[in-house]
Amino acid sequence: MKVLLCLLILVPAAHCLQKQEREEIKRTLKFQDPGPTSRLLIDNTHGSIRVVGYDGTDVQLSAVRTTKADSERRLQEAKEDVTLDIKEHRDRIEIVVDAPWRSRWGGMNDRGYRYYGYAVSFDFEIKVPRTTGLYLRTVNDGDIEVKDVEGEFEIRNVNGDITMTNVAGSGRVGTVNGSLEVTFQKNPADDCFFHTVNGRVDVTFPENLSADIILKTFNGKAYTDFDFVPADRAKLRTTEKRGKKLFKLGDEYTVRVGEGGPQLAFDTLNGNINIKKYNK
Repeated sequence: MKVLLCLLILVPAAHCLQKQEREEIKRTLKFQDPGPTSRLLIDNTHGSIRVVGYDGTDVQLSAVRTTKADSERRLQEAKEDVTLDIKEHRDRIEIVVDAPWRSRWGGMNDRGYRYYGYAVSFDFEIKVPRTTGLYLRTVNDGDIEVKDVEGEFEIRNVNGDITMTNVAGSGRVGTVNGSLEVTFQKNPADDCFFHTVNGRVDVTFPENLSADIILKTFNGKAYTDFDFVPADRAKLRTTEKRGKKLFKLGDEYTVRVGEGGPQLAFDTLNGNINIKKYNK
């Protein structure tokens, strides 16, 4: 019964948001004590995030806020209810989209499923110093893209893809309904975790990779063109396909590439895992 009520409320609402307003936001943000431990946190709910590293010391923020409402009054309510909270700390900058559906601990509560008479999204484009650590999150209506950074990372999406290009550092990358595509320009020195539920996982490393790789998929297969040593040959079934080794998995499995090293974990429920190498 609850599902039927939600459909009756939400579906007509999508056709009623006739008022629209677009606002561009540009700011230069500064770390009070910039350095290799500097971190940027972006906590979004609806919209995309794009972060690019550059040879500067400031964080260059550019964002587009799009507000849609079913009346002028609701449009004004959205301006009051949904705000962009920006804080500059000693070695941390926080950019948080605050809204009635945000919980005290920063997540989304059940009020996010109510109809407010408006919808607000933020699309971010950010330039950061290359060594900045990144903590990025969005939920709906947008992908996350990261390029040319070297710091640690924790990147999370729910309904969208994550793409990371020419990155170094270590961390966690995960989404639910989307794919991951990550290309390292330097092999990670610490553990990493790559996870999605519905989508593929494609990760590319330089050819001198040395790591312990943990593989787990249910409705999918894992491919690699790295040479490896299996942890348990009795459990692993491999074949050759287009010059790449194909793992047929049902459970978690570990293989060693090179001399071993940090643990690189790959986990998907419905989708393939591709671990690739390239020559510098």
